[in-house]
Amino acid sequence: MDRVHFIKLTACIVVGLMMTARDGLTIEPRTQLVEDQWSLKLIPPWTPVTAEAGKSGVEVGMWGRTYHFANAPLPTSIITAGEEILAAPIRLVGQVSGKPIEWKRGGTYIYSKNDANVIVSGWQAGDDLIVNSTTRVEFDGMMRVDFVVMPQNRTSPKLEKLWLEVPLKRAKAGLYHFWPGAWGAAKNSGAVPEAGMNIPFKPFVWLGWEEGGLGWFTESDKGWQPKDVKQPIDVVVNGNQTILRLHLLDSLPPRLPVTYTVGFQATPVKPWKQDFHELRVCHGASYGMETRPFKPDTKETVLDHAAKLGVKTFVFHEHWTPIQNYPLTTQEEELKNLVKACHQRDIKLLLYFGYEFSSIAPEWGTMSDEVLVKGTTGGYTGGYYRQPEQRDYIVCYNSRWREILLNGITSSLDRYGYDGVYLDGTIEPWACTNEKHGCGYRTADGILHSTYPIFAVRKLMHGLAAVIHPRGGLVNPHQSTCCVTPTLAFADSYWDGEQFGGGELSSNLIQKLPLATFRAEFMGRNYGVPAEFLVYEKPPQWTFDHALAFTMLHDVRVRPGGVSTALERMAPIWEVMTRFDVSKAEWHPYWETKPLATVQSDTVKVSLYLGGGKKAGDGRVLLIVSNLGMEDTTAQVVLDSKQLRLRKSGTTTKDALTGETLKLEGDRLTVPLSSMRMRMVWVE
Repeated sequence: MDRVHFIKLTACIVVGLMMTARDGLTIEPRTQLVEDQWSLKLIPPWTPVTAEAGKSGVEVGMWGRTYHFANAPLPTSIITAGEEILAAPIRLVGQVSGKPIEWKRGGTYIYSKNDANVIVSGWQAGDDLIVNSTTRVEFDGMMRVDFVVMPQNRTSPKLEKLWLEVPLKRAKAGLYHFWPGAWGAAKNSGAVPEAGMNIPFKPFVWLGWEEGGLGWFTESDKGWQPKDVKQPIDVVVNGNQTILRLHLLDSLPPRLPVTYTVGFQATPVKPWKQDFHELRVCHGASYGMETRPFKPDTKETVLDHAAKLGVKTFVFHEHWTPIQNYPLTTQEEELKNLVKACHQRDIKLLLYFGYEFSSIAPEWGTMSDEVLVKGTTGGYTGGYYRQPEQRDYIVCYNSRWREILLNGITSSLDRYGYDGVYLDGTIEPWACTNEKHGCGYRTADGILHSTYPIFAVRKLMHGLAAVIHPRGGLVNPHQSTCCVTPTLAFADSYWDGEQFGGGELSSNLIQKLPLATFRAEFMGRNYGVPAEFLVYEKPPQWTFDHALAFTMLHDVRVRPGGVSTALERMAPIWEVMTRFDVSKAEWHPYWETKPLATVQSDTVKVSLYLGGGKKAGDGRVLLIVSNLGMEDTTAQVVLDSKQLRLRKSGTTTKDALTGETLKLEGDRLTVPLSSMRMRMVWVE
């Protein structure tokens, strides 16, 4: 085919695509010429993605959410948790050649679709500029948008300002979370201030409310030219809108075209796991615990005692293998014996994997410099020290170590028979500049900048879930300050709170961990992934019981470590929740607009589980009553007996943990409370 015929054929294809887009049809063929290496296969619990095209544009559906593109390259409607969360279409605004950008035409069409993803192609044009976009929407709601801004035909415009704006309904954007955060604090999560926020560049920002929201993300700030390089992201509160504004360009008009890649993901990302209370996770398994006596001169072993206390999932930390973050161990028989003993007691065993590459690993000499995370000065990051003596540096899962580790875990699951993975920091897409595996980027002056490999970590997490879940196993990451939903989505639960490991919560607790902060980061329901809380006790100011006063209000447990007093404290709470059958109960938190239990106190909060039958008199209630104040108090809790379906007479009211009978007169329940303590009250 000569050049003239090729140009004519290309022109015909373009015209055909424009007509197809106008008519709202799906083009054929529906395959990409080059396979997308980041495309993922559909796995449970998600359902196939759907897509429809019509005169009003393209609508893409996946579990729990709907994205609509009304003849525009960016979403014009996002529905999640049964709510429309956009106050207006997501948009590109700015200035070109001294005047505001005006988009006059636009369109979308479905390029391809299958059960796992839908690719939507879009365009938008004005007198000066054209925007083309390719948006891949995957089954968990992750949306990757690649868009290019270019000059209109036979023009030479100066693009002087370009902002990406996400206008959210203010009522659905009262909470925020971004990553990375800072160790020792929780300022990366909380309630959106009335005055809005100015944020440094962050690769992930989430805005939402207690039941859902929208995450935005990108792997780098490549191509960004903000006026304020220290705070290129704004959260603007304006009337009934909360606008996430991303300053892509504020100055120095770039040479067009310019290309950007961003992502969105509405939350919750998957169905809520109603029976997550029954995971009963305990940290601290060890070799020989199945034969080692719990106490001298007794036949009861440590594992037997843990089983008696109700443990159903044990985590074996890094010392199950002498090589940090490695899928093989030199103690194979000991591990197999422990796995067998756990299974005999109906306990799942999770093994530790993480974010590091060990200097004692056999592969260190051949691939360490290629696979490790590097900073902008070229050095490695991390350097954890452990026995046998080694140093463990942060590894980047954008390297080939991702597939090596995934294949190794797959093999070791068969080899040892354990039940899943505990992932230390693994969901975090650590900043990396190692160009040997494709991270980092250089500006025109040659300066090296970091990138955040979200899609690579996402692929690892998907691969782990795809291997482990069909075996009935669990994927349980531990992270702190990081709820990056594109990677977190594949977890069964997450463990958060280590950022307070230095005793930061031992004073001014409410100021350092406000309730809104807990709801934004540590609760999990807003993301669709159950959470547990990590406590490093600093008695007497900060203890396991202090933490329970916070966590239980949010349907979150504190994870015990080892067969210890923490486990003995948690065991009866597990037992009460199982006996009440909270997995089948309705959860009613303290922040509900019309609460079913109220208390006239600034320091006392009440959440509850409503169970029993649906008829009047058949209800039963498990109250979590917490005193978050510094003084002991006696709370007067008023129950909405009608909505709680309680009996008009003969109702019993007891402390579910101690059995103490509590006073109930009419609808008024009296609950004595110590400072920073919670009580579980069973009303039936």
